[in-house]
Amino acid sequence: GAVGVHLSSQMCRATASTSPENAHAVAHDPAHVASVVNAIESVVRAVEAAPKLVVIGLPGNVDEAKGTVNAASNLGREWDGVVPLARLVSERLQCTVELRNDTDTAMQGERRRGALVACNDGALITLSTGVGVCILRNGIQFPAELGHSISQFGGPPCRGRAHAGCYETFLGGWALPDRYHERHPDFTGTHHSDIPDDPEFWEECGRRLGDLVLTLCLSGQPLEAVSFIGSVSLARQHRLLPAVHARVHQEIALLDVVPRSLRVTPLGEATSVLGAFLLARDLLFPFLAA
Repeated sequence: GAVGVHLSSQMCRATASTSPENAHAVAHDPAHVASVVNAIESVVRAVEAAPKLVVIGLPGNVDEAKGTVNAASNLGREWDGVVPLARLVSERLQCTVELRNDTDTAMQGERRRGALVACNDGALITLSTGVGVCILRNGIQFPAELGHSISQFGGPPCRGRAHAGCYETFLGGWALPDRYHERHPDFTGTHHSDIPDDPEFWEECGRRLGDLVLTLCLSGQPLEAVSFIGSVSLARQHRLLPAVHARVHQEIALLDVVPRSLRVTPLGEATSVLGAFLLARDLLFPFLAA
Protein backbone atom coordinates (compact mmCIF):
# COMPACT_ATOMS: atom_id res chain seq x y z
CA GLY A 1 0.00 0.00 0.00
CA ALA A 2 2.89 2.47 0.57
CA VAL A 3 4.56 4.00 -2.50
CA GLY A 4 7.38 6.52 -2.87
CA VAL A 5 7.70 8.76 -5.93
CA HIS A 6 10.51 11.05 -7.03
CA LEU A 7 9.83 13.67 -9.66
CA SER A 8 12.79 15.30 -11.41
CA SER A 9 13.16 17.40 -14.54
CA GLN A 10 13.70 14.30 -16.68
CA MET A 11 12.49 11.20 -14.85
CA CYS A 12 9.55 10.07 -12.74
CA ARG A 13 10.39 7.14 -10.44
CA ALA A 14 8.31 5.06 -8.06
CA THR A 15 8.99 2.18 -5.70
CA ALA A 16 7.08 0.09 -3.18
CA SER A 17 10.22 -1.63 -1.91
CA THR A 18 13.45 -0.85 -0.07
CA SER A 19 15.45 -2.47 -2.90
CA PRO A 20 16.71 0.27 -5.27
CA GLU A 21 16.61 -2.11 -8.25
CA ASN A 22 12.83 -2.47 -7.84
CA ALA A 23 12.15 1.17 -8.67
CA HIS A 24 10.15 1.79 -11.85
CA ALA A 25 11.08 4.84 -13.91
CA VAL A 26 9.75 6.62 -16.99
CA ALA A 27 11.24 9.54 -18.87
CA HIS A 28 8.84 12.47 -19.03
CA ASP A 29 8.47 16.11 -19.97
CA PRO A 30 7.51 17.97 -16.77
CA ALA A 31 6.59 21.23 -18.52
CA HIS A 32 2.85 20.52 -18.21
CA VAL A 33 1.25 19.64 -14.88
CA ALA A 34 -1.33 17.34 -16.49
CA SER A 35 1.37 15.21 -18.14
CA VAL A 36 3.20 14.92 -14.82
CA VAL A 37 0.05 13.64 -13.11
CA ASN A 38 -0.23 11.05 -15.90
CA ALA A 39 3.40 10.00 -15.40
CA ILE A 40 2.95 9.68 -11.62
CA GLU A 41 -0.14 7.53 -12.05
CA SER A 42 1.73 5.32 -14.54
CA VAL A 43 4.74 4.62 -12.31
CA VAL A 44 2.66 4.16 -9.16
CA ARG A 45 0.35 1.64 -10.86
CA ALA A 46 3.44 -0.19 -12.14
CA VAL A 47 4.68 -0.91 -8.60
CA GLU A 48 1.44 -1.08 -6.59
CA ALA A 49 -1.97 -2.00 -7.98
CA ALA A 50 -3.87 -0.68 -4.96
CA PRO A 51 -1.89 2.21 -3.39
CA LYS A 52 -3.05 3.47 -0.01
CA LEU A 53 -0.52 6.23 0.67
CA VAL A 54 1.89 7.90 -1.74
CA VAL A 55 4.69 10.31 -0.84
CA ILE A 56 6.02 12.42 -3.72
CA GLY A 57 9.42 14.08 -3.47
CA LEU A 58 9.94 16.95 -5.91
CA PRO A 59 11.83 20.24 -6.25
CA GLY A 60 10.33 23.57 -5.26
CA ASN A 61 8.75 25.13 -2.19
CA VAL A 62 6.48 22.46 -0.75
CA ASP A 63 3.63 23.25 1.63
CA GLU A 64 3.14 19.87 3.28
CA ALA A 65 -0.05 20.87 5.09
CA LYS A 66 -1.77 22.16 1.94
CA GLY A 67 -0.28 19.61 -0.43
CA THR A 68 0.95 22.30 -2.81
CA VAL A 69 4.22 23.21 -4.48
CA ASN A 70 5.36 26.50 -5.96
CA ALA A 71 8.49 28.03 -7.50
CA ALA A 72 9.49 24.67 -8.99
CA SER A 73 10.99 26.51 -11.94
CA ASN A 74 13.32 23.64 -12.82
CA LEU A 75 10.24 21.68 -13.91
CA GLY A 76 8.80 24.32 -16.26
CA ARG A 77 6.77 27.52 -16.49
CA GLU A 78 3.49 25.94 -15.33
CA TRP A 79 5.22 25.23 -12.00
CA ASP A 80 6.10 28.85 -11.22
CA GLY A 81 2.79 29.39 -9.42
CA VAL A 82 1.04 27.31 -6.75
CA VAL A 83 0.20 23.79 -7.95
CA PRO A 84 -2.14 21.60 -5.80
CA LEU A 85 -0.31 18.46 -6.85
CA ALA A 86 -1.35 16.30 -3.88
CA ARG A 87 -5.04 16.85 -4.66
CA LEU A 88 -4.57 16.24 -8.39
CA VAL A 89 -2.75 12.96 -7.86
CA SER A 90 -5.05 11.86 -5.03
CA GLU A 91 -8.10 12.31 -7.26
CA ARG A 92 -6.43 10.15 -9.90
CA LEU A 93 -5.18 7.38 -7.59
CA GLN A 94 -8.02 7.54 -5.04
CA CYS A 95 -5.62 7.41 -2.09
CA THR A 96 -3.83 9.69 0.34
CA VAL A 97 -0.97 11.68 -1.22
CA GLU A 98 1.71 13.64 0.66
CA LEU A 99 4.28 16.04 -0.82
CA ARG A 100 7.84 16.57 0.37
CA ASN A 101 10.77 18.52 -1.00
CA ASP A 102 13.06 16.04 -2.76
CA THR A 103 16.03 17.11 -0.64
CA ASP A 104 14.07 15.90 2.41
CA THR A 105 13.22 12.56 0.81
CA ALA A 106 16.82 12.15 -0.33
CA MET A 107 18.08 12.70 3.21
CA GLN A 108 15.67 10.04 4.46
CA GLY A 109 17.06 7.55 1.97
CA GLU A 110 20.68 8.47 2.59
CA ARG A 111 20.57 8.41 6.38
CA ARG A 112 18.69 5.11 6.53
CA ARG A 113 20.18 3.17 3.60
CA GLY A 114 23.04 5.20 2.13
CA ALA A 115 26.28 7.01 2.98
CA LEU A 116 24.91 8.72 6.12
CA VAL A 117 23.83 5.57 7.97
CA ALA A 118 24.87 5.81 11.66
CA CYS A 119 25.64 9.50 11.15
CA ASN A 120 24.13 11.89 13.69
CA ASP A 121 25.51 15.14 12.24
CA GLY A 122 26.11 15.46 8.52
CA ALA A 123 25.01 17.03 5.27
CA LEU A 124 23.62 15.99 1.93
CA ILE A 125 24.44 17.96 -1.23
CA THR A 126 22.42 17.34 -4.38
CA LEU A 127 23.94 18.17 -7.76
CA SER A 128 21.29 17.56 -10.38
CA THR A 129 19.25 20.08 -12.36
CA GLY A 130 19.66 22.36 -9.35
CA VAL A 131 21.77 22.37 -6.19
CA GLY A 132 20.17 21.32 -2.91
CA VAL A 133 21.51 21.08 0.62
CA CYS A 134 20.03 19.29 3.63
CA ILE A 135 21.69 19.36 7.05
CA LEU A 136 21.48 16.60 9.65
CA ARG A 137 21.90 17.99 13.16
CA ASN A 138 21.63 15.73 16.20
CA GLY A 139 19.63 13.26 14.14
CA ILE A 140 17.13 15.87 12.92
CA GLN A 141 17.19 17.01 9.30
CA PHE A 142 16.93 20.63 8.23
CA PRO A 143 16.63 21.65 4.56
CA ALA A 144 18.82 24.62 3.69
CA GLU A 145 18.92 27.08 0.79
CA LEU A 146 22.72 27.08 0.63
CA GLY A 147 22.61 26.09 -3.04
CA HIS A 148 21.25 29.58 -3.63
CA SER A 149 23.80 31.31 -1.39
CA ILE A 150 26.19 33.56 -3.25
CA SER A 151 29.39 32.00 -4.53
CA GLN A 152 30.57 34.92 -6.66
CA PHE A 153 29.27 38.48 -6.62
CA GLY A 154 28.41 39.68 -10.10
CA GLY A 155 28.17 36.10 -11.36
CA PRO A 156 25.63 34.65 -13.81
CA PRO A 157 21.90 35.21 -13.18
CA CYS A 158 19.99 32.46 -11.41
CA ARG A 159 17.08 30.82 -13.19
CA GLY A 160 15.09 30.13 -10.04
CA ARG A 161 15.80 33.19 -7.86
CA ALA A 162 16.04 36.93 -8.41
CA HIS A 163 19.79 37.12 -7.80
CA ALA A 164 23.07 36.25 -9.49
CA GLY A 165 26.21 34.25 -8.74
CA CYS A 166 24.80 31.55 -6.44
CA TYR A 167 26.26 28.05 -6.37
CA GLU A 168 23.46 26.76 -8.57
CA THR A 169 24.44 29.12 -11.40
CA PHE A 170 27.85 27.40 -11.49
CA LEU A 171 27.04 23.80 -10.47
CA GLY A 172 23.39 23.21 -11.38
CA GLY A 173 22.78 20.90 -14.32
CA TRP A 174 20.85 23.63 -16.15
CA ALA A 175 23.78 26.06 -15.80
CA LEU A 176 26.77 23.82 -16.55
CA PRO A 177 26.38 23.88 -20.37
CA ASP A 178 26.35 27.71 -20.25
CA ARG A 179 29.48 27.81 -18.10
CA TYR A 180 31.26 25.40 -20.44
CA HIS A 181 30.16 27.38 -23.51
CA GLU A 182 31.72 30.51 -21.96
CA ARG A 183 35.06 28.71 -22.02
CA HIS A 184 34.51 26.94 -25.35
CA PRO A 185 32.30 29.01 -27.69
CA ASP A 186 32.15 26.17 -30.22
CA PHE A 187 30.36 23.93 -27.67
CA THR A 188 26.70 23.47 -28.69
CA GLY A 189 25.49 20.98 -26.06
CA THR A 190 22.39 21.72 -23.99
CA HIS A 191 22.69 19.12 -21.19
CA HIS A 192 25.41 18.58 -18.60
CA SER A 193 25.97 15.09 -19.99
CA ASP A 194 27.01 16.70 -23.31
CA ILE A 195 30.05 18.32 -21.66
CA PRO A 196 33.27 16.39 -22.35
CA ASP A 197 35.43 14.93 -19.60
CA ASP A 198 37.48 18.14 -19.47
CA PRO A 199 39.77 17.90 -16.39
CA GLU A 200 40.29 21.65 -16.07
CA PHE A 201 36.57 22.47 -16.20
CA TRP A 202 35.36 19.72 -13.88
CA GLU A 203 38.16 20.26 -11.37
CA GLU A 204 37.20 23.93 -11.18
CA CYS A 205 33.63 22.83 -10.51
CA GLY A 206 34.98 20.54 -7.80
CA ARG A 207 36.85 23.40 -6.15
CA ARG A 208 33.68 25.48 -6.12
CA LEU A 209 31.81 22.53 -4.64
CA GLY A 210 34.59 22.38 -2.05
CA ASP A 211 33.80 26.01 -1.19
CA LEU A 212 30.21 24.95 -0.48
CA VAL A 213 31.50 22.17 1.80
CA LEU A 214 33.72 24.72 3.56
CA THR A 215 30.64 26.89 4.16
CA LEU A 216 29.11 23.92 5.97
CA CYS A 217 32.33 23.32 7.93
CA LEU A 218 32.33 26.94 9.09
CA SER A 219 28.66 26.92 10.12
CA GLY A 220 29.58 25.98 13.69
CA GLN A 221 27.78 22.65 13.82
CA PRO A 222 29.34 19.17 14.08
CA LEU A 223 29.82 17.54 10.67
CA GLU A 224 30.75 13.87 10.59
CA ALA A 225 30.12 13.22 6.90
CA VAL A 226 28.98 14.83 3.65
CA SER A 227 27.22 12.79 0.98
CA PHE A 228 26.75 13.86 -2.64
CA ILE A 229 23.82 12.71 -4.76
CA GLY A 230 22.26 13.59 -8.11
CA SER A 231 23.03 12.95 -11.75
CA VAL A 232 25.96 15.39 -11.91
CA SER A 233 27.60 13.94 -8.78
CA LEU A 234 27.20 10.39 -10.04
CA ALA A 235 28.49 11.06 -13.55
CA ARG A 236 31.46 13.29 -12.65
CA GLN A 237 32.55 12.03 -9.24
CA HIS A 238 35.99 10.98 -10.53
CA ARG A 239 36.75 14.66 -11.25
CA LEU A 240 34.69 16.40 -8.56
CA LEU A 241 35.61 14.47 -5.40
CA PRO A 242 39.41 14.80 -5.61
CA ALA A 243 39.02 18.56 -6.11
CA VAL A 244 36.61 18.81 -3.16
CA HIS A 245 39.07 16.93 -0.93
CA ALA A 246 41.92 19.19 -2.09
CA ARG A 247 39.92 22.37 -1.44
CA VAL A 248 38.92 21.29 2.07
CA HIS A 249 42.50 20.20 2.88
CA GLN A 250 43.73 23.60 1.67
CA GLU A 251 41.79 25.32 4.46
CA ILE A 252 42.04 22.57 7.06
CA ALA A 253 44.19 24.63 9.45
CA LEU A 254 41.33 27.16 9.75
CA LEU A 255 38.60 24.61 10.40
CA ASP A 256 37.28 23.51 13.76
CA VAL A 257 35.12 20.90 12.04
CA VAL A 258 36.38 18.54 9.32
CA PRO A 259 34.08 15.79 7.98
CA ARG A 260 35.61 12.32 8.24
CA SER A 261 33.86 11.27 5.04
CA LEU A 262 33.19 12.99 1.71
CA ARG A 263 31.60 10.51 -0.67
CA VAL A 264 29.00 9.95 -3.37
CA THR A 265 25.90 7.97 -2.46
CA PRO A 266 26.01 4.19 -2.94
CA LEU A 267 22.29 4.29 -3.84
CA GLY A 268 22.72 5.76 -7.32
CA GLU A 269 19.65 7.52 -8.73
CA ALA A 270 17.34 5.78 -6.23
CA THR A 271 18.15 7.92 -3.15
CA SER A 272 15.13 10.23 -3.29
CA VAL A 273 12.55 7.66 -4.37
CA LEU A 274 13.75 5.25 -1.68
CA GLY A 275 13.47 8.00 0.94
CA ALA A 276 9.96 8.85 -0.27
CA PHE A 277 8.95 5.19 0.09
CA LEU A 278 10.40 4.98 3.61
CA LEU A 279 8.40 8.09 4.59
CA ALA A 280 5.24 6.65 3.04
CA ARG A 281 5.75 3.38 4.90
CA ASP A 282 6.32 5.24 8.17
CA LEU A 283 3.08 7.18 7.72
CA LEU A 284 1.06 4.11 6.76
CA PHE A 285 2.65 1.75 9.28
CA PRO A 286 4.12 3.92 12.08
CA PHE A 287 5.02 0.88 14.18
CA LEU A 288 7.56 -0.07 11.48
CA ALA A 289 9.33 3.30 11.50
CA ALA A 290 13.08 2.92 11.97
